Amino acid sequence: MANYHLRDKELSFKAKGLLSYMLSLPEDWDYSLNGLASVSKEGIKAIKNIISELKEYGYLKINKIRKENGQYQYEYLIREIPEKIEPEYQKGYSVKGKSERGIQINTNKQNTKGQIDKEDKSKKSSFFNGLNSLTKALVKYGYTNEDDVELLNYNKLFNKLLEEYNYEDLIIITWYIVNHVVKRNFLDEESNVIENKFGYFKSSIYNNINKVINNKIEWDYDFGWFKDEFEI
Repeated sequence: MANYHLRDKELSFKAKGLLSYMLSLPEDWDYSLNGLASVSKEGIKAIKNIISELKEYGYLKINKIRKENGQYQYEYLIREIPEKIEPEYQKGYSVKGKSERGIQINTNKQNTKGQIDKEDKSKKSSFFNGLNSLTKALVKYGYTNEDDVELLNYNKLFNKLLEEYNYEDLIIITWYIVNHVVKRNFLDEESNVIENKFGYFKSSIYNNINKVINNKIEWDYDFGWFKDEFEI
């Protein structure tokens, strides 16, 4: 399970909890408002409101399908990452069933969890492989990870920087910042924990890139570190 929704500030804690629970359910679990309400302290009305919130922010999509016998069937697509962020990078958890007063949702056993997991891993791999090599380097060297909600922002930042600076300079400054931060265990110059790693990285890039261009950043072979002071 990706942790994007857990860090999404637009979602309420109740919505984050319900989505996490729904993503963790087995394929043969009988989805219904009554069922969801039975495993929580929330009533049916509250569950409906939470589902509406998940729909509003792109984590849940409901398609109403009319069957040949005239009855309606509802197809639910539950997403790990909202559609507005990455339409193709999603859980793909499709749930189908007949509607009973608009609340009954039964899983379709043709959509096995194994198939879903394979599709999810494939899409995640495809998403990561499509990123800028500099963004991948941040993951490789431990500054961030593949599940970081800011991954696309790092990628956009590098793409923008490449329009102005050359690739070699960006490699040097990226390693300069990552090496500095990781060795400090993600503490800033005042020994405070870096809460906003993307903001810190972006600021550090712009404050230090000219040092690379002007050859002011030198490596100290005795200490295995850069000689000059780091600026934010």
